[in-house]
Amino acid sequence: MSPKEFIIDYIGRHKHPVNAVLHIVGVPAAFYGIFLLLTGHLGMGITLTVAGYFLQYLGHKAQGNEVGEVTLIKHLLKKLQTSK
Repeated sequence: MSPKEFIIDYIGRHKHPVNAVLHIVGVPAAFYGIFLLLTGHLGMGITLTVAGYFLQYLGHKAQGNEVGEVTLIKHLLKKLQTSK
């Protein structure tokens, strides 16, 4: 998938206003949580990572589509199956 295709797909998967707002909060929280985990701040790192991903999950639930990681895994599995 090209960067352009990724952006178009991402925008389409986050059109619902609730999904968009939850991602605006959830994505930075998850990334910052991962950063904190890597720098030894386990408690806050785990909290922010889980909360960030949970907000994104709720957003996709509101929009009625899958979380991006699930879509990515399905895409990779499909590529592996077609390459056999």
